[in-house]
Amino acid sequence: MTAMNLLSPKLEGWTPSAEAQQVILWRILQLFLSRYGSIPLGQLLVSMTTVVLNELGRAPTVTELCEATGLPKSSISRYISTAMEQDMVTETIDTEDRRRRMLGQTEAGKNERRWQVRQIRKILEEAADWDRQREAAGGVLDPEAELEAMKQVSAKPPESHAPARKGRAKDAA
Repeated sequence: MTAMNLLSPKLEGWTPSAEAQQVILWRILQLFLSRYGSIPLGQLLVSMTTVVLNELGRAPTVTELCEATGLPKSSISRYISTAMEQDMVTETIDTEDRRRRMLGQTEAGKNERRWQVRQIRKILEEAADWDRQREAAGGVLDPEAELEAMKQVSAKPPESHAPARKGRAKDAA
């Protein structure tokens, strides 16, 4: 069986260099920081863990998120409450064990995940182009050019994602 690249045909046959891996990590961190603000890293981890498990058809519980992320239950509960206020996550009570809260994505949460996938695909394609150009130039990196490229990325952040919290509409009226 041949491995397939499901993200983009532009990535076929590309093995990212160590430098490209750093660029990818930097771009993803910058993307999330500009989109969501300076949210705690734990909140991002909980959100991504919930998304991954939901995509696999498994709605996690708060306890399972604690075990998967290594974060305390109080932090997980606070992060889940925030996601629920933003209408990204919903909870249902397990019919077999009413103490268990099963966490699932709302339609808004699924739309946000689709946006994330599109952005990450773009980051990977741009990193592949950058890496191939770097390799064609003999692997020489110009630190000034790299700094300017980073500034360009930061100067054009994605639209902010700050969904209205429940009750804000009343406060503004």
